[in-house]
Amino acid sequence: MVDEIGEVVVDVAGVMLRHAGGLVVDLTVDHVFSRHTARFFHGVGRRVIAVATLGGKRIPSSLRTVPKGVRARPRRADWLALWVGILFWIALFLAVGFGHSALASPIFFEGESA
Repeated sequence: MVDEIGEVVVDVAGVMLRHAGGLVVDLTVDHVFSRHTARFFHGVGRRVIAVATLGGKRIPSSLRTVPKGVRARPRRADWLALWVGILFWIALFLAVGFGHSALASPIFFEGESA
């Protein structure tokens, strides 16, 4: 009896965790691809591409105007800039996080007496 209750609790917790995880992923994707956030990452990607190619490749701004009644059609370069911006931002945060944790490791403090 107790084992059955435990199994049910674990199953319910697993289902709730899967749904919560799915919600987090959905909200994150919705936020990243929202209008303002996408413009931010597109701008970051444009600048990273310009710096990486030493100004040889420039992607136009995402702030260009679209005539009224016409749907904006992103070009391949727009998608490239967006994904480069997202990946650069992730890499930047990982580098800062790993750099901070490496500096805080005991290896850097071996010579000091405690």
